[in-house]
Amino acid sequence: MIITVPVSDLYTTLRGDLNFKLFEVEAFTQLLDEQPQTDCFALNGERVLAANLIEQSKHLSKHKTILGWFGFWMCVFNSSEPSSHLEHQALGAIRGLFFAAAAYDLILPQYLTAWWHETALIHRCNKLEMCA
Repeated sequence: MIITVPVSDLYTTLRGDLNFKLFEVEAFTQLLDEQPQTDCFALNGERVLAANLIEQSKHLSKHKTILGWFGFWMCVFNSSEPSSHLEHQALGAIRGLFFAAAAYDLILPQYLTAWWHETALIHRCNKLEMCA
């Protein structure tokens, strides 16, 4: 199964909600694969499994790289069917990124914690840091 997000959705999330500059969006999308003859980006399993994923982009800070992954997984979540395997996978990835950000002492924008709170009925957890 290939996990994809529409290019337009990812650009909107990164540029709008997460305040990426255009060069930062382009640097982040280089971590993904473009799907031939579609308007989607796909998760690149080899890059995701790389030990230094956070360090891979020389044009992005750790903070922007983690925010980019938040944006990607939020797009996956927003386009998945309710209660689907993909929706659960996206929520797990987002929660994992929260802890990765904490390990690097990165402060996440209020937008992300508000988004998590707004989707609490789906994942049944009000705060990212309190989920068991």
